[in-house]
Amino acid sequence: MNLITIDVGNSTVDLVFWEDNRRKWFKKLSHEEFERLEPMNIYGIAVSVKPSFNETLLKKFPKVKFLKKEHIPLEIAYKTFNTLGIDRALLAYSAVEFYGKDVILISAGTALVIDLILRGIFYGGFITLGVSKKLKALSEMTEGIPEFLPKKLNLSIGRSTEECVVGGVIKESEVFLKGVIDNWKKKYKRDFKVIITGGEGELFEGLGIYDKFLIHKGLKRLLNANTGI
Repeated sequence: MNLITIDVGNSTVDLVFWEDNRRKWFKKLSHEEFERLEPMNIYGIAVSVKPSFNETLLKKFPKVKFLKKEHIPLEIAYKTFNTLGIDRALLAYSAVEFYGKDVILISAGTALVIDLILRGIFYGGFITLGVSKKLKALSEMTEGIPEFLPKKLNLSIGRSTEECVVGGVIKESEVFLKGVIDNWKKKYKRDFKVIITGGEGELFEGLGIYDKFLIHKGLKRLLNANTGI
């Protein structure tokens, strides 16, 4: 069966087309680029953290259904369920389905998020600004720093403005992530799998297992499971 899974984020829209349970193609589009797509009459499922964009999506993919938090079979021990982002819940479900019940999950995109799944239960974690947005903020607030794009850097010291700025932002984020990971491993005495995903996940793949398509795999599994979506 052919279908499409769609992840609507704050900055981009990611699409995966599946053909007979295999990924046929993947596209990462800006919201503006998505609006220029020709409509496609294909069955699928979408997760969206940008409700204002949902009507636009349905004009392009009228057969796509939107995932809701109540569709996700995951035990959640989070104080404010109503404000929990559906993307975090879906990623946690996907991590449990594909990697086990004790997982530290890092999602790197517009926001940099690290969450704890313990014994298959989602507890929460921490959220900070993602690398690209930090670089943009530095450029906007500092006259002498241009806007740089994130890139992998293996540096002990930055020796150009780009190396100093990009390297500094990435190392700051790495220290934050490593600190949280070490703290949780010590506190809960578990052999957690560390799973990294998101558009900027490659920047941190040295911390664990990088799974670029984790959210799409979860969407597809839920759709195949016929959970009332």
